[in-house]
Amino acid sequence: MCENSCGNGLLRGTSNAENVVGHYAVSLAGHDAGEIYLVIGIVREGRMAGELLLCNGKNRTFKKPKTKKRKHVSVLKDADAELAQRLKEGQKVDDSHVIRSLKEKRRSFYQ
Repeated sequence: MCENSCGNGLLRGTSNAENVVGHYAVSLAGHDAGEIYLVIGIVREGRMAGELLLCNGKNRTFKKPKTKKRKHVSVLKDADAELAQRLKEGQKVDDSHVIRSLKEKRRSFYQ
């Protein structure tokens, strides 16, 4: 049995939520169902604690990320390693980096 990832390409569980930063996520619920996002963070406190901060670089930018409950997204085990490292270190990441990364992922995801 897999510990953090499954054979179907999805990450399992929320026990190690810090590791999802930089991973791709597909929305499962809401008007944006099927949309691919990049996980840029996790809400730490308040009533929304534990929710994921999602960005697509266009209508959901770094300055205005979408928050979604973990159960309403499917986090893929694929990640953009470079962006994940930059996010974890607190370095600057542009929306153009996210758009480029998601464009490449969409190409491979829908083929």
